[in-house]
Amino acid sequence: MNIVVMGVGGCGKTTFAQLLADRIGGVFIDADDYHSETSIEKMRSGRPLDDRAREPWLRAVAAAASDSVETPVVACSALKRSYRDILRAGAPTVFLHLDVSMDVVRSRVRERGDHFFPEKLVVSQFEALEPLAPDEHGVVLDGTLSLPELLVTSCSYLEGRREGCG
Repeated sequence: MNIVVMGVGGCGKTTFAQLLADRIGGVFIDADDYHSETSIEKMRSGRPLDDRAREPWLRAVAAAASDSVETPVVACSALKRSYRDILRAGAPTVFLHLDVSMDVVRSRVRERGDHFFPEKLVVSQFEALEPLAPDEHGVVLDGTLSLPELLVTSCSYLEGRREGCG
């Protein structure tokens, strides 16, 4: 079972996915590590990626998760259903969507000055976001909860799916 912590840039995916991977004894995969230099430069300059640029990136992330021996916990925006389809193609996957307001995201993005994702891309992320559909395995979580609260909520959901948190 793959676990994907998803949401718009700046919602807290990376921090939470690392914590969850540690908790369950899984392996953390940061989708940002699989972006091409061209894509990083495009985003750094304030231009959102289109679907064509995202496809090879998503396939690389999905391959990394499939190659993992331990349970992969992937931090990936997974904004559209078509992106999630690529991520779940190789293995059963559950999505943990960290839901936060645009104001919270803007504040968080401003605070993390060392990242290639600028504040001006926040709006495009919300415009692209497609909520999880009822037939997708996943849950929407309040991304403003504390990390311990998010961990408890996520583990409760995963245990209900017989995945658990150890």
